[in-house]
Amino acid sequence: MLTIGFIGAGNMAKAMMQGWQGNAEIRQVLFSPHSGERVAAELGLEAKQSALDVWAESDMVVLAMPPAQLADVAKELQLGLMMKPGVIVASVLGGVSLAQLHAALGPNVLIARTLPNVNVALKYGYTALAFDETMDADIKGAIAALFLDFGRTDELPEEQFGAVSALAGSGPAFVAAFAEAMIQAGVQAGIDPETAERLSQQTVIGTARHMEEFKKDPMTLANEVMTPGGSTAAGWQVLEDGNLNQLVADTINATMKKNAEFE
Repeated sequence: MLTIGFIGAGNMAKAMMQGWQGNAEIRQVLFSPHSGERVAAELGLEAKQSALDVWAESDMVVLAMPPAQLADVAKELQLGLMMKPGVIVASVLGGVSLAQLHAALGPNVLIARTLPNVNVALKYGYTALAFDETMDADIKGAIAALFLDFGRTDELPEEQFGAVSALAGSGPAFVAAFAEAMIQAGVQAGIDPETAERLSQQTVIGTARHMEEFKKDPMTLANEVMTPGGSTAAGWQVLEDGNLNQLVADTINATMKKNAEFE
């Protein structure tokens, strides 16, 4: 059985823990000074008393604490790094590069930089992975296989992580914002709030599933729904007149700019 240990138990770590739950080949342990006991009890996992305890029992350690704590955690792990050097590190620390991770943990530590989104909790997420050029292909494959348990996984250059973070990492918030706007539009049109919420959510869920199941790109599906000169086309024209594409591009660019401040 593979043991995956978490240092940190925030929202992303919790989503990953949920995504790996039910996999009989994976045991999960965690440490977080503030929320570790609570999250462990909630998910039925085992809480540890320190980051070093997590390292000692793990085959792979997920670094999921606030990035500002990296130096302190690395210092605490020094004994573990010497006594058990083969542990793989999977970092979800936003804006922390592979070079920075090696500077803190050492040049010979096996490190993968990972960028999952919250949908991994449902095994319907997206995770970007970046590795050192020198990492063994078999180890990279084993790490990728673990993250494939969450949904879609791609190996990407580190320099693309800012854009991926904006699109996939922050993307669920933006999709949720569109769903909320549909709810509010429904309410304004006279639909009661609960019905409008169900209508909006099911439309978003069903549309995503439709594109996936029938292998359709967004514009193919949009054109199938629209009849030239029809009501959907009239609404589509409003989106075009409002320059939806530019609004989304500006949203992603603002997110990337903020991400860059943490690098």
